[in-house]
Amino acid sequence: MASCPTCERPVAVARTTCLYCGAPLPAEPGAAVPEPPWVGGAPEPGRTDGGRRSLVVLDLDGVSADALAPALDLPPYEAGLVARRGGLHLHCVLDPTSAQAEAGRLGARGLSAYLVPEAEARVRPLRATGGERTEGALALRTEEGRVDLPGGDVLLVVRGPITRAYQPSSRRRRIDTARLDEGYRVHLHRRSAGSGSRPVEIDAATFEFGFAATGSARLELDAWTEEVAGGAPCDDGFRRLPPALGPAEAEPKGALAAASSLRLASRDERPLVLDNVEQFRFYSGWRAAVERRRSRP
Repeated sequence: MASCPTCERPVAVARTTCLYCGAPLPAEPGAAVPEPPWVGGAPEPGRTDGGRRSLVVLDLDGVSADALAPALDLPPYEAGLVARRGGLHLHCVLDPTSAQAEAGRLGARGLSAYLVPEAEARVRPLRATGGERTEGALALRTEEGRVDLPGGDVLLVVRGPITRAYQPSSRRRRIDTARLDEGYRVHLHRRSAGSGSRPVEIDAATFEFGFAATGSARLELDAWTEEVAGGAPCDDGFRRLPPALGPAEAEPKGALAAASSLRLASRDERPLVLDNVEQFRFYSGWRAAVERRRSRP
């Protein structure tokens, strides 16, 4: 089985496209996948709908397996696993008309569904390079300027581990046996920025904390998050998804990133690094879109 990089549902590897949303699938588990449509906001060439699709997200809290099995056409055992997990579940990605019809069908069966435009779930985050923590607030430096995040302005915190690996190669290299450390990302979604806003993304490996009281970048980041989040929900469900890897992007400009680049440049060869950051951003994007809809009066 492989995981679709677009809708994240498990599908048979014998297929070349996802059964649910039509996105290209990796040739084998862990292999790099083509960039999904609308990652950077531009429509995929050749699409008649201009890339404007909709996500159907189910709220499974309190839903029984007996209700899920016929609604999703699942075997009883699999329906029981999905119902036991509960929470929000990305059901499918369809054109807007089909998505509306599917949400209506599920609603008629007693299930609660949210419709999210795909473009809203794929908004590029503001990458933070460093900052300072004050009592109940954060002053962050991003690639595009300063962002002040006061307490009470956080709508949702999404955090998760990042899988990193070297691109498989038929050439024998000494680096083939090396393993990359797991990464850790946090997205801070703001209330004041409104619908479709860009979250602030913090990478524990490249963020400049200055003096870290905990001695650990990850623990320090969690402490900063708790300081500013207040009573905002914190979602860590991304850790349960099978990784869908793609080429890693360049690190944001900063002292820590520059030091890492110098270390890489000193090697004779620079193998391609893969990660699942885009998968994390997509998960965070649709999760925040649903949270905004939930928080509306």
